[in-house]
Amino acid sequence: MKGKRGFTTVEIQEIIDLIEQKIVASKNEQRNIRNKIRSLGFYFSDFSKKKGYTVDDFNELIQAGEIVVLDDKNFAELKINSNINRYNEKEIDISKKLTNNNNFKCISQLDNEILNKKGFYCIRLKEKSKLPNRYQSILEVRKYKFIYIGKAEKTLRQRLGQELEHKSAGTFFRSIGCVLGYSPMKGHLIGKANQNNFKFLKEDTSKIIIWLKENVEVSIVEYEGEFDTKENELIKEYAPLLNIDKNPSKLQELIDDRKKCRNIAIGIE
Repeated sequence: MKGKRGFTTVEIQEIIDLIEQKIVASKNEQRNIRNKIRSLGFYFSDFSKKKGYTVDDFNELIQAGEIVVLDDKNFAELKINSNINRYNEKEIDISKKLTNNNNFKCISQLDNEILNKKGFYCIRLKEKSKLPNRYQSILEVRKYKFIYIGKAEKTLRQRLGQELEHKSAGTFFRSIGCVLGYSPMKGHLIGKANQNNFKFLKEDTSKIIIWLKENVEVSIVEYEGEFDTKENELIKEYAPLLNIDKNPSKLQELIDDRKKCRNIAIGIE
């Protein structure tokens, strides 16, 4: 046996994510992903002579007892399907899962089933992407490189539609627009009851959406619980660059930039 039979739930999560990546990757990328899986101790050839394998194949090994879960006595009672990363979040520390490198995906690759659930999302830059230097220089010295963490108390699909595609007002979308140097429509909030939801020009909004698709990746996790408390814990622990509320390391630069944009929108600049 080249690998091992026993894995922790965290290792299982990582293996599942890597298998999903491998299935849609190019041949060269598949080789690198396969090496990552093996570095965790999983060799499918230890269990089967079949060439190639899927998440379902991995699940069957768990259900058959061929793979042993080392740290979760109740694991057998959890729902196991083609995406085992749907674990009951009460059984797994969601902060670890939310910030797990292997859980971050391009916007277009986010899991449709999880998107239809309530939960949390974490946004970070892709490997070679950068913010304007004024913010990038701060991010580079931070312990954690996350740029935003948020909650979705309806569905993650709806919330990310706001934050990444501006289908309706979104706090993160306004912030990233300011960070990228865009200005809102001058005076468009004059006389409006809500003086904070400034919007950018249509063409600038499109540019921001494209920038997000090309430069960020997102981790999403399903969650059922007390959202405000958990969100506060996550923000305090990871101090994401563009979170302001409850953030112990909130940026005065961002506060100033948002204020400037708001002032333009309400017609005082």
